[in-house]
Amino acid sequence: MLRQFLAIGVAFALMPFWTKKKLGFGPMLIITGLLLSLIAGVAPVDIINNFISVFTTPSTLKTIIIVVIVGMLGALMKHYGILDKIVDSLKELISSQKTIITVLPAVIGLLSVPGGAALSIPFVDKIGDDMGMSGEVRSVINLSFRHISMFLLPTSTSIIMVTTIFPDVNFYGLIAMNLGFVLLMQFTSYMLYLRKYPDVKSDKTSDNKMASFKNLMIYLSPIYMVVVFNGIFGIEMYISAILSLMIILLLWGLKDVKDYAVTAYKGISTSTFTMLVGVYFVQNTIQSLDQVMNGFVTLFNNASGFSILIVIACAAVLFGLTTGLSMVPLGIILPLVNNLPLTSEVKLVYCFFIYIWSFIGYFFSPLHMCQLLTVKHVGCGNGPVYKEYSKLIPCLAVYSFVLFYLYMFIVA
Repeated sequence: MLRQFLAIGVAFALMPFWTKKKLGFGPMLIITGLLLSLIAGVAPVDIINNFISVFTTPSTLKTIIIVVIVGMLGALMKHYGILDKIVDSLKELISSQKTIITVLPAVIGLLSVPGGAALSIPFVDKIGDDMGMSGEVRSVINLSFRHISMFLLPTSTSIIMVTTIFPDVNFYGLIAMNLGFVLLMQFTSYMLYLRKYPDVKSDKTSDNKMASFKNLMIYLSPIYMVVVFNGIFGIEMYISAILSLMIILLLWGLKDVKDYAVTAYKGISTSTFTMLVGVYFVQNTIQSLDQVMNGFVTLFNNASGFSILIVIACAAVLFGLTTGLSMVPLGIILPLVNNLPLTSEVKLVYCFFIYIWSFIGYFFSPLHMCQLLTVKHVGCGNGPVYKEYSKLIPCLAVYSFVLFYLYMFIVA
């Protein structure tokens, strides 16, 4: 058992080294999986099977398809100026700059694309500068409000991963639980970073609010229709995402179908694909370490409820910080909890807690792509941003425990 735990420690401790080599997240994770396998003494045939199963497991393949399609959606919406039209419609509906600076990152964040904060930071930077905000505060506001969709959108990569690992758990129930955390996080972000600044009224508001709202609904249709197709009509998520591609084709792409096809093809991100392959390879490798799995199950069975939560929080933060990804701690910790003899309702609450701490580890990671792009645009440096983060981190930690026990009381 000690060898397998040591293998995990060594493999993940080397991640910053691979990052400096600028290999990219996908190759880095694949190398990590290989090192983990070799140090732990996994048989070569099992290493090969762990890698091949990434491409032969139906649920995993569906996840990869969905994430690829989401990237295509993002490329098409940017190509046809849909993002800009969404922003313009919001400015016509909302006069308060304080409201816009929080709503814009959230709306643009509906596009679950790696480093998507780069799309919203130019707007936040300009509005925040007009309001007299420092660069680090503008950065934190952009990052905080941009990630709302990660908790609430069924097309979120992390939500999709949860449904892959927990196929019997109602992920709309998870989204409902996440909503409580989102409300607390955004209220706290507003109080810490935005409340003290004077509001500036927009001069682009329209007198015809209904027309502006109608336009907004049209421009947002490729995103919210995924939820409609899946949640109301029960269509599988990857098919729902494909139908959203068809919506863009019908509304904007029929004039030049070839241009539409080329843009959609360019939206396929090979780096995102290899990242997913790496995540699932590491997950398969961890699951194949029987001694580690049995050790965690024993720990979970023998520890008190609070001790289990501490173990989950520490593990999620460790894996999140070292990779800058939420999917890695999710992929490692969720299968462990899924093996426990718990009711589906209790598993859902644990799933919520793991989800929150995986987000915390990822969000505050120095490898977090959205943060790197945001700070680069604003030019304020990481140090001042982390100083601002120090006000938010303790609040999020407390909220996670309070909500966990509240939800456990409700489902009990």
